[in-house]
Amino acid sequence: MYRLAMKTWLAIMIVLFGTSLLFDITSASLTDGTCRGRMGNREIYKKVDRVCEDCANIFRLPGLEGLCRDRCFYNEWFLLCLKAANREDEIENFRVWVSILNA
Repeated sequence: MYRLAMKTWLAIMIVLFGTSLLFDITSASLTDGTCRGRMGNREIYKKVDRVCEDCANIFRLPGLEGLCRDRCFYNEWFLLCLKAANREDEIENFRVWVSILNA
């Protein structure tokens, strides 16, 4: 029951906000698609990327992994995925890791 409610809620969020995130042409990061700090921090990237993989497996929504990775994980979708994966208690670690990847 809880998963169904989360899937429904996430689907509504995608419909409402997904378009604006996908087509935000003012963001230079969208054209690149990679994180600037990824090369020297592959282990950190794997940890952060795993959240998006888990989220995509939980909700099975097409394009969700890309939304989660958008702007090198610096977006609301990544935070929603942290919550969905029950990793909210690690949010401070993830904030540090995302800032390292965006440096």
